[in-house]
Order: sequence, then C-alpha cells, then structure tokens
Amino acid sequence: MFDPSNFQHFLEASPLPVWVYDTRDLTFVWANHAATRHYGYSLAQFRQMTILDIRPPAACQEVARLAHSAERSEANKPRVWQHLTRSGTLLDVRVTTVDLLPQGCGLRLALVEDVTSFTSMTQALEHMAHHDAGTGLLNPRALAQALDGGALGACYELANLRMQGLAEIAELFGGSVALSVTKQVILALQSGGTSALWGFQAPNSLLVASANPAQLRALVTEAKGCLARPVLAEGGQWQLALRCGVARFPQDGSHAEQVIACAGLAARTVAAGGGAAAPTVYTAALGDRSRRRRRLAVELGRAIRAEEIEVHFQPIVPAHAGPEAAARRKYEALSRWRLDGESISPAEFIPIAESSGLSKELLRLVIKQSLVAITTLRTYGIEGLVTINVPAIASVIADLPTELMALSEQYGVRPDRIGVEITESALIDDDAHWRKSFALLRYMGVHVAIDDFGTGFNSLSYLDRLPADVIKLDRTFIGQLFVNDRQALICASLIRLAHGLGLKVVAEGVEEEEQRQWLLQHQCDELQGYLMGRPVPLRDILRALDDARERVIAPGQPRGEPA
Repeated sequence: MFDPSNFQHFLEASPLPVWVYDTRDLTFVWANHAATRHYGYSLAQFRQMTILDIRPPAACQEVARLAHSAERSEANKPRVWQHLTRSGTLLDVRVTTVDLLPQGCGLRLALVEDVTSFTSMTQALEHMAHHDAGTGLLNPRALAQALDGGALGACYELANLRMQGLAEIAELFGGSVALSVTKQVILALQSGGTSALWGFQAPNSLLVASANPAQLRALVTEAKGCLARPVLAEGGQWQLALRCGVARFPQDGSHAEQVIACAGLAARTVAAGGGAAAPTVYTAALGDRSRRRRRLAVELGRAIRAEEIEVHFQPIVPAHAGPEAAARRKYEALSRWRLDGESISPAEFIPIAESSGLSKELLRLVIKQSLVAITTLRTYGIEGLVTINVPAIASVIADLPTELMALSEQYGVRPDRIGVEITESALIDDDAHWRKSFALLRYMGVHVAIDDFGTGFNSLSYLDRLPADVIKLDRTFIGQLFVNDRQALICASLIRLAHGLGLKVVAEGVEEEEQRQWLLQHQCDELQGYLMGRPVPLRDILRALDDARERVIAPGQPRGEPA
C-alpha cells in the first residue's frame, strides 16, 4: 500500500498538483496541497472520488482505457487533457504519470501542469495566423489550405469581390470606419446562409468559393445589388463600387493559391478597364498578359540601370515656320525601349514603371540624356530647349525641383533650357502635391507645360490656377478639326482663352499641312507632330546638322568651319 509519508516532504513541496490513483478502480489514493487548492476539493473528498469525476463525460472512456492498459509506455505517455474543477471550470492540463513500485501494486503517480493560458494563447495565435484580424474571415493562405484540403470537393469556382472606395474611406475617415463598412457588406452577403467558403484579402477584396457555380453567380449578383446602394455604417452612408473576377479549379490552377491569384488578376483587369457590368472570368490570355507584364517589369529595371533606355527627341516648331525650317531648337524628350529586338511601346512600359516603383529612376535617366542633348547642341551654336514628361506620382514630383537643380548644375545647363510636362488629368485628380513643386520649378526658370490639355472635365474651372506657362492641346482635337465642327470651335476657343491668360499654346499630333494652316490662322504658337518631324535619337539630329553645315560651307573654306 502507498505510504505518502515516505515522499510527503518532496511531493508537498511541488507547486504543481500531484496525486496517486489506483489503476484498478481509478480511485484517488492521495493528493498534495497544490491539487486541493487548484481543484477545490479536500484530501478527504479526493479519496471518495475517481479520476473520472474530474473529466468531461466525453473523455471518460479514453481515460479508463489508458488507465487499464497493459502497455505502460502508452499509459504513461504525457498528454494534454481537460479537467473539471469543483466550481465547474474547465482546465487544459498536461499530465505526466509513472507507475509506482513494487511492480503490480496498481498505483500510479500523476504530475499535473495547468496549460490553460498557454493553450488559449496558442489557439489565439493559430486563429490570427489563419484569419484576417479585422473581418475574422479566413485569410488567403488559410482559405487556400482549406480548398486544397478538399473542403469543396474536386471542382469549385472562386470570386474576388473588390470593394472600390474602401481606401478612400480609410484615408479620409479612419480605418475603423472602413472596417465597419466592410463588416456591414459581409453581414449582408452572408445573411443567406450559403455553403460557400469566405475569405478576405487586404485591403479590399472579399474571396468567395463555391462548388456550385449557380450559387456563386447569385452571390456576385447580390454583391452588385448590395454595393449599388450606399452602405449604412457608423452613422453615415458610404458608396462603394464592385469589381469582380472569377477563376475556376482545376481549369485555372493546380492548387488554390493559383486560383486565388487568377481571380485577383481578373478583378484588377475589370478595375483597369473601368467597367463593372459583369464579372471578368479569368482566361489564358489574361495570364499571358500578366506574365508579360511581370517579365517587362524585371527587364525594365535592368534596362534602366544599364542605361539601355534611349531618349528620342521630337521637334516643337513655331507655327509660322514650315516643316522645312532648319532651326529646330525645341524638342520633347520621349523614352524608347527595345528588348530582344522588340520595340516596347511607351504606352506599355511607362505604366509598368509607375506601378513597379521605377518612375524616379526612369525620369532621372531621361533628364540626364536630355541635358547631354542640350550641351551637345550648344556646341553647334544652338541653345536648345528640351521638355520632359513627368509622371503623376507625388514622391517623384516632390523631389523634382531638387533633382533638376542638382543635375542641371552637374551638366552646366541653365534651368531655363529645361521644360517639364504633366498631364491635365493628373492635375485634376490631385492638385495638392504638385502645386508647390511646380511653382518652385517656374521660380527656377523651368518651363512648365500641361500636356493633353482639354481631355479633363474641369479645365476652365482651374485654368487660372495652373502653375504653367504652356498648354499642349491634345491630339484628339487636332485630328477632328475638319471632321467635327464643334471640336474645331472648342479648339479655337481654348487657344483664345489660353492667350488671354498669358499662356502659350502647343498643338500636338499635327500630321497634315491643312491642320498647320488652320492652327496658324488661329494663332497657335507652336506645333508638334509627324508633319514637323518624327521623334529621332540625338545622333540623327546631329547628322542632319552636320549635313546642313556641309551645304553652307563656302568654296575653299576649311571643312568644319561655318561660312
């Protein structure tokens, strides 16, 4: 029989609950003071109980099996169990047991460690690892794990529901308001109790997967209807727009992460196109374009660092001068890029530079090549002026005055030989970050032009506030001069209005002599387009200047000296 007096000092000193029970009838034989404090029973009460009395009913069968097991190694293997205290509190405990000697006496000693806090923390961390902190929905990785684990079977469709406008709400009113709006949308969409799997992909995309295509289409339709109305949250009404992309398993990916990525790509394609009439279903062509875009982003960064981007210069000539004018002293710098023999359109690689964070590096390269052109033209006796397109990116524009000043000093070029152009639409979208920088550029002497003028919606309302000295009429006006009388009238009015405000006017896209004559008649200041000259590299301009110099050398005069 167990005599606790032999071990009492050691066992009572333990801060952890310790007891001895009989494996034959599972009764408690003895318990230390830590056990009585932790569980709320006296030693006398323990001796009237079995170890099943402190277990939830669901665990009793397994406890009894292990207690009676002849396999001592299995019976004494440390395990985490749930115990009940006298007050009914449920504890998570780690129990380590050892059989007492002499062998066969049937007594077993148990050391009990309360791991409730640790278990709760572990569960909380596991929940955080698998769920979005704000919405409580599965994060993309956990959703992918569930789908790959067969939660929806062998076939399913997944929709990415992008809620456009959340970022603006967060920026203007705070993240808590944006989260409340998001939760209201989720609540409305989940009220039907569908069997779909839900997830959330920050910052603004609900992910919904269903094995039933009809159910998914119904959810997308419901989402469109929900976001067509203002969302009521935080005492206000918030208007969102839906952009939806759909991908399918296994057609669009061999595992769920690929399907999620394909649905996101389809949703972004809708957002870029500006339409939301129907969800965009992922196709192989979308995937090809995405892979090409990623490849070009990598290659563009390398090309910029290797200075493989070449700047071509298109002349901007006075309107009164014909296309035969020899003194072409003003140019627009235009980036050109060839990759593996393919000419990559600026319309393709400029947006990639902006989205990949390469705009500042690209702009710096263009500025340097433009300054080289200006200094080279100076050796020909030409004080050239080169205008440079500036991306509508706040960080780039903020650093532009400092960057231009440093580079112009480095190359020995006066700032008044440099011009910068920014599109009108960028100014309408955000006039906060550019106004100070462009005012500083003008103070430095840099020429400032508003490109693609007339394509925005509020031109006349802010024309008097433009920090510019030149506007460039968009080529769409010029192309419609003899097709649409209203466009011609608008073009003439814009020229008069700009002159009234002291601004020069440059017409873009001039390709026909008839257009040049009309613009000259309406007192447009300068012209740019294929009629005046195509964009060419600096070496072609210099070759033309050399040829012209050769033609004017007087007979007998040494070569290389002007007549």
